[in-house]
Amino acid sequence: MSKTNSLHRIMCEEAAKILHKGGFDGCMGHKYVAVELMTYGNEIPDVWATNGWSATIVEVKTSRADFLQDRAKKCRQNPIEGIGNFRWYFARQGIIKEEELPEDWGLAEADENGKYVKLVKAAAFQESSSLGSIATLCSIMRREGIKKQIFNYRKKNGTT
Repeated sequence: MSKTNSLHRIMCEEAAKILHKGGFDGCMGHKYVAVELMTYGNEIPDVWATNGWSATIVEVKTSRADFLQDRAKKCRQNPIEGIGNFRWYFARQGIIKEEELPEDWGLAEADENGKYVKLVKAAAFQESSSLGSIATLCSIMRREGIKKQIFNYRKKNGTT
């Protein structure tokens, strides 16, 4: 987790707001967005969001070294093991070249203050592991106080 006022944290929060409103490409808003949520899973993105039918992740990069290290992750080498149907890098301008992006990843750039400046490349839909998204949803439910229970949506005689 990044420090509260760090550039990384500012960019995570900026990305979360953008995803909630309509995404970097303006295609879809996301109902639920989590910033720097630590979960049990093989990938922990900086921002995770869902609109109910797909999941989007954002990896925030404030340095080139951080981007190069991210490329070596197991889930980058075998994308089906990663989470998110739409995957984005959100980086300061000039840190990532478009031709360096993994296949189907998007890139959005920020200024030196971490504010969104422009869309470089839109992310394309890709298949992914649902395990990370399930872990994220369960973690959010637990943290928000939703108790373990049976959700029975077929009411019989007006009772649950």
